[in-house]
Amino acid sequence: MEKLKAFITFLICGVTGCHFLSCSDETIGDVPVNFIPPHIIYGDSTKITQFVNNVYSFLPAGYNRFDGNTSMLAASTDEAVHAVPGSDMEKWANGSWDANTGYDNSFSDCYTGIRRSFVFEEEILPYIEDIVMTETGRNLCLGQVLFLRAYYNYELLKRFGGYPIVTKALSTDEDLNIPRNTYDECVTYITGLCDRAAALLPLSHAANQLGRATRGAALALKARTLLYAASPLFNDESKPQDDPEHGKYDPAKWEKAVAAAAAVISLKNANGSPVYSLYTAGEGYSDFFYVLNANNEIILSRMAAAGNTVERLNGPVSITNGQGGTCPTWDLVSAYEMINGEPFDPNNSEHAANPFENRDPRFEKSILYNGATWMNGMTIETFEGGKDLAGDRATRTGFYLRKFCNISASWNAPTGTTQHCFPLLRYGEVLLAYAEAMNEAYGPDADPGGYGMTARQAVELIRKRAGLTGNIDLSVTVPSGNRENMRDAIRHERRIELAFEEHRHLDVRRWKIAESVLNQAVSGLKIGKNDDGTFTCTPQVVESRVFTSRMYLYPFTRTELSRNSNLIQNTGW
Repeated sequence: MEKLKAFITFLICGVTGCHFLSCSDETIGDVPVNFIPPHIIYGDSTKITQFVNNVYSFLPAGYNRFDGNTSMLAASTDEAVHAVPGSDMEKWANGSWDANTGYDNSFSDCYTGIRRSFVFEEEILPYIEDIVMTETGRNLCLGQVLFLRAYYNYELLKRFGGYPIVTKALSTDEDLNIPRNTYDECVTYITGLCDRAAALLPLSHAANQLGRATRGAALALKARTLLYAASPLFNDESKPQDDPEHGKYDPAKWEKAVAAAAAVISLKNANGSPVYSLYTAGEGYSDFFYVLNANNEIILSRMAAAGNTVERLNGPVSITNGQGGTCPTWDLVSAYEMINGEPFDPNNSEHAANPFENRDPRFEKSILYNGATWMNGMTIETFEGGKDLAGDRATRTGFYLRKFCNISASWNAPTGTTQHCFPLLRYGEVLLAYAEAMNEAYGPDADPGGYGMTARQAVELIRKRAGLTGNIDLSVTVPSGNRENMRDAIRHERRIELAFEEHRHLDVRRWKIAESVLNQAVSGLKIGKNDDGTFTCTPQVVESRVFTSRMYLYPFTRTELSRNSNLIQNTGW
């Protein structure tokens, strides 16, 4: 893997345009075919836009981006298990990795994206004349580039804690052994970039420009960054000093996170209507992951061409070429409440008799279970001897993934495709961030800042859209003013609402509960079919899991450490 010093060298090289090769891929006499000199770029508005588009290419791809693009990050948590034993996600989850493995190490891509953002700002933007692009157009390009720079810095922060901040294109006579900045310095830098970007970006783009950064995206990224900064892992009373691994303890950080999330919620269009809202059309919770237009819940998504790859990679094996993919655990399935808001209890004879009925509607929209109906009217069979439990790619948990998958996107004749927009930032997440920060700052039922909504009310919006029929406002389980019970309820709601969206692995870390949550074996459900057609369900361990304290932060690789003498490794690595 390329290291920090290499990317700083890239900054010095000043390579621009559509040049995607590393310095090591060239000889001194090579002139890459796809190299475009700066003066050609800033003299052509189309090429300027193409350059900005390229800076987007390092955003997280989501979906099945591991194990050769076959498995999801969820399979490294208590959410799921990859269908094929021995996957990278299984190794990550059971502790069979070290500082050089780097299953989710985006160090390289982030610094490449950061470098290209500076190339645009320093080598292209100053030379764009009015005749080529108006001031409005230049500001729009700069706003996007600043947002992307903030996003890539955030991606480093969430993995490593404090990292070496690069704020310009460096010259050859500067010391390239840059030390890590403190955690709070990184937070300040990222949120400052978000503010600069928000001031330049519009509230929305035309329908044919979906996926571009907006003012809301910049503010939502700021809110998430501040939420993480306020969380126990980084805001620890027992570690009061600011250093690269955690910030200076300050309970007021929750208040800053509240204000940042409220700024997204309060955004209004010119006609006074809210910019964002929870998506309720069609099937609501399940549809908005592949509905692009008239979808006010998605704030920023990673766009992809229409296809059926997500469906095929996670498809039940009874469908020809179904790959099994990311299989939800019984642990997650058990976490979905009953539709009336009661906890599901496998020891309750009434619940156990029909374990997949009368559940939180998000369960059926996220999980394919034994007896569920799927593509072309087929019935899922994950009982012993069932057609979806046969072969080396069959589910090991008794469940398949439904979320993100469109029933019309068949990879077998008659084939079909659908758009997929992996949500990098969405309004539902912002509401939950607001609820969490509000509860920690002021409790579940207070709104001293006059933001217009309490923590309880924010969660209620999520649960109402989900289709729950009871305990929607949590009054049964969370007495008035009970911060601790509300904390548990909000964490539960994030687990269900944001399942498989690459939040769980960071949530349990920032809450400092990963040593208990991710240190437990995960289970599946063994289903036996009785002679009378009924089923007997027995939980069984599927994979062991290991999480130690050093895993709260990612390690820098040894190569990175050897090339930068001032880059100090995280504790325990």
